[in-house]
Amino acid sequence: MLWAVPAMVLLAWFGAAQAEPRHAVTTAALALALGVAILGNGLGGADPSLEATAAIRWAPRRALHLAAIAVLTATVVTVVTTAPAGVVLRDAAGLTGLAALAATLFGRRLAWTLPVVTGCVSAGIPAIPEPFALYLLTWAGQPPDSVAALTTAAVFAVTGAAAYLTRGPRRIG
Repeated sequence: MLWAVPAMVLLAWFGAAQAEPRHAVTTAALALALGVAILGNGLGGADPSLEATAAIRWAPRRALHLAAIAVLTATVVTVVTTAPAGVVLRDAAGLTGLAALAATLFGRRLAWTLPVVTGCVSAGIPAIPEPFALYLLTWAGQPPDSVAALTTAAVFAVTGAAAYLTRGPRRIG
């Protein structure tokens, strides 16, 4: 968390200085992706065998961890950026779900991959409605009124959280 907050603030601040609102949205998506990527490294313990055999219920702790990542990133970026708060909340939830999904599929060390790729694609490709597959791929950089972006973010948030809560991070080694 020591590095996530200043990195998000700096990146979101650069986006807030832009005159065009689209740049504020894409920079906010990048700032969120960076914050989720840094904090996503904590989506798993240092000792996978201990986590797999502990006699405590992990699902509530995992849910709290995901909620903390989403709330922290959304709060920091909302305070700094000029992007609409709804876009920031949508992107924070979707990117956190992607980090949870990546931790489940690839392990905690690679939990950063899906949020960073999504943030970079959304920032690098313009938000155009056609073709629809590209529109869905760039969901994090879409305008606030995009139903497709909201639906995509919700699917990623629910799918990633469900996978992470039920299976936990992938054990490597």
